Amino acid sequence: RHTRYWRDWSSDVCSSDLKLGYLSGRSVRVWVPSNYTRSKTSYDVVYFHDGQMLFDSTNTWNHQSWNLAEVGKKYLRKKKVILVGIDNAPLNRYAEFFPAPIFPKLPAQVQLALRDSLWNGLPLFESYTNALTKEVFPLIEQNFKVNTGGAHRYMAGSSMGAIVSFTFLLTHPNELSGVACLSMHLPLIDYWRFKNRFKEPISNTFNAFVKEKSMNIENKRIYIDRGDQSLDEVYDDYFVSFEQLLLPMKEKNNLWVKLIPNSGHSERDWSRRIGPIIKTIIK
Repeated sequence: RHTRYWRDWSSDVCSSDLKLGYLSGRSVRVWVPSNYTRSKTSYDVVYFHDGQMLFDSTNTWNHQSWNLAEVGKKYLRKKKVILVGIDNAPLNRYAEFFPAPIFPKLPAQVQLALRDSLWNGLPLFESYTNALTKEVFPLIEQNFKVNTGGAHRYMAGSSMGAIVSFTFLLTHPNELSGVACLSMHLPLIDYWRFKNRFKEPISNTFNAFVKEKSMNIENKRIYIDRGDQSLDEVYDDYFVSFEQLLLPMKEKNNLWVKLIPNSGHSERDWSRRIGPIIKTIIK
């Protein structure tokens, strides 16, 4: 069905270990619907971060997953779309997902604290996102029956995966048609380690960046949510100012910002939420 570099997990999920480039050593995992091989039409693509947490709970650190294959079967029967997961690098996850364009504008003491205790170096957002555009997108578009170009690509993630998805849209608007940002981690750093220690400088700098970049975002489908339990519960204070600055985006985009009652910050929560969300953002 694919090149020899792809190995089948089941009838509808396959994966490939990347051998070259920045993402070397990571897996890319792909779900295709049951009628994919019989279809004569091309498919759109939703790219997910944290790929190792999407399909198989028996191999995840917390024994949970998004159950994304089952979600796809239930909610995407009438959508021409495949789902792609890119593995994260656990030691570099914060460094890759943090919105690096705001880093030089943060106070020096904040930069040093993040560099030395959270990232063990400088942010890696540019390296990660360049790999997506130059390695992952071409890999999928050359090996699968999909439509090419940003008009047919979407991106989804949770927590810091939501942050990198949203930041990618702001910095690469021509590469995506829409994003789904679940449990968007507006603290941007390890909340349990830092609490609200750097809340004001980080939030103010990020919000200014969003305000500036969002002026160039048009005709996109943007979904953002948070729950009201576990870690999501602390997001309420952050969302007050964030939602206000998103209001101008509603004039030029399809934008949904939601609070999900009785839901929290786990793969089980995101699995229950993601199905209708995908249907919402895909045209």
